[in-house]
Amino acid sequence: MRSLLESLPDHVNSFVCSFAVPSPPRKPTTFLLQAFDLSAWPIVLFGEGNSVRYLNTAAEKALGVSRDELLEQAAKYHGLGQLPKPLQVVADLCPASNVWLGEVGTREVTLAVSDEDTDVVTWRAIFVPLADSQDTDDVSLVRNVVVMLGPPDRFPHTGPLQPQEEIHAALQALRHEYRGKYSVSHLVGVSTAMIRVRRLVDLASQSRVPVLVIGQPGTGKEKVARTICYSSHHGQVGPVITIQGELMDAEIMQTTIRAFARRCLDDDEANRASLILLNAEKLDLGAQSELLHLVDLIDVDLRILSTSEESLLTLARRGQFREDLAFRLSTLEIALPPLCDRPEDIPYLAQAVLEELNVTSDRQLQSISSDAIDRLQQHEWPGNIDELHEMLTAAHEVATGFTLNLTDFPMAVSHAPRKVTEAKEPDSIDLDTALETYERQIIERTLKAAKGNKTQAAHMLSISRARLHRRIEQWGLE
Repeated sequence: MRSLLESLPDHVNSFVCSFAVPSPPRKPTTFLLQAFDLSAWPIVLFGEGNSVRYLNTAAEKALGVSRDELLEQAAKYHGLGQLPKPLQVVADLCPASNVWLGEVGTREVTLAVSDEDTDVVTWRAIFVPLADSQDTDDVSLVRNVVVMLGPPDRFPHTGPLQPQEEIHAALQALRHEYRGKYSVSHLVGVSTAMIRVRRLVDLASQSRVPVLVIGQPGTGKEKVARTICYSSHHGQVGPVITIQGELMDAEIMQTTIRAFARRCLDDDEANRASLILLNAEKLDLGAQSELLHLVDLIDVDLRILSTSEESLLTLARRGQFREDLAFRLSTLEIALPPLCDRPEDIPYLAQAVLEELNVTSDRQLQSISSDAIDRLQQHEWPGNIDELHEMLTAAHEVATGFTLNLTDFPMAVSHAPRKVTEAKEPDSIDLDTALETYERQIIERTLKAAKGNKTQAAHMLSISRARLHRRIEQWGLE
């Protein structure tokens, strides 16, 4: 068997041998690990089954997890969070399939430097396969992978950077930006529409104004509402209640809200209480009136996050919803675009769903073939993200390799006729102007919801009264 030292690429071998070793050990493997021990940069060694076999002191310090917690942990290939920290750390460093097939790889790795997962540092990771002797077909059997971390400006790009690795790194960075109890795969995308959605989610998470999430079935309205709820106050939320609009009449609404209010009074975090109202457009008139009455009556600062297939203000103009409640619930509106309108997001969404499936499966798929992505982008997606999730789940269960191929997908995708699409210029967005417009709309609606009470409006917006006054004067909102 070839020694570990001989199997390193020349540039990495030079890096390792640059360390001064007091007395060269007899075994090359011992020499290599001693050199790694002396490294100022973090180094982790993965063995078969994606399990951690070694890490140096610098890695232990950089990762913020003890050696004993990491050794022998098996990594799952995903960048979406939701795992205990030791498992999440090894997942963040998990080598991609092309490395296990013998290629040197490079990607950006975002790691949390505290338990809060909000303070992060970005490293450039070099993945080096360590191979046994080659067989007659010049194919090496990779049994170990060395992962070396360094500052992006000090470590060069090494080896091929595959498209799914770029997406994988983007998902990992997004997870740190939108941390919380719920996955953020539904916020993934590079389209102008999704960039706008993420900005509004950021804005909503920094205040306690009522939020209405609007979208077609399957676009992830509930997940977005919960992301806002659990990303507020760095995840330290108070009591949360979820109710379905179609199940509420006046009596049930009164009983439910009053019982929740009583429970909140016994909770230290009652000032952060939240109501998630699903399918608000399906509330009957009695339930609407009772909700509006109770929000003013109960002694709880209740923040309401609602979902609807259509704007409540639009419904109110048609006489199908109480106008005063519509304004109360719609201080900030976030409209989720249908999936068919943003095909450029599908490679990112599909990779995110694939990695979500890896979290709960022993099967660790790591990419989707280009022809499969091309066909997914041409599908109509009447069920939006939920339909995409179902199709990828079915494909994930039957795939035989590291990559999802077109033949792994249900016939609705794999045998669907190709549709002809006209290329369109990407939308441009003036971010400063857009954010100023959103801020003005939010302040106008909040002032109306607070019935002109500036102190209450400032509290709802989580800003100072002086800042609110400046905005009112700036835009002439008196």
